Amino acid sequence: MYVKAEPTTDVNRNTEWFTYPGVWTTYMLIVFMSWLLVLSIFGCSPGMAWTIVHCCHFAVKLIMEFGIRDNLCPVRARCEMA
Repeated sequence: MYVKAEPTTDVNRNTEWFTYPGVWTTYMLIVFMSWLLVLSIFGCSPGMAWTIVHCCHFAVKLIMEFGIRDNLCPVRARCEMA
């Protein structure tokens, strides 16, 4: 019933945790629980609750992907790489 994800030989340490058991199940549960939370707090329709969850998910991903990366890499280092 479970799919076993085998890591490749060239594993990126930043994405290695994607293959851990239960990661995607936990992720889906967090998204679903967020939907239930928005649905119960705002009392809106299920479609509007999904829209709010998706917009919040996008904002969190955007901040984590670009905000954290930009704070960890100095501007000078990025200019030298270009």
